[in-house]
Amino acid sequence: MPKDTALSFRINKALKGELEKVSLNEGRSISQICEALLNGGLESYRKEGSPYLQRFISRRRAIRNSDK
Repeated sequence: MPKDTALSFRINKALKGELEKVSLNEGRSISQICEALLNGGLESYRKEGSPYLQRFISRRRAIRNSDK
């Protein structure tokens, strides 16, 4: 499938660092890793629906609240 559009968003430094580690480990670009992770996440979302996404949102909220 040809890549014909761009997607840009901001992330925190720690997440970018983890993505860089994965890309180095896999010998791939960060873009390729992000695309693979997005595709995998969408596949899981298609199978499980909203509960799949809610697990991650709940965890993030719990972590953020424990940092306070």
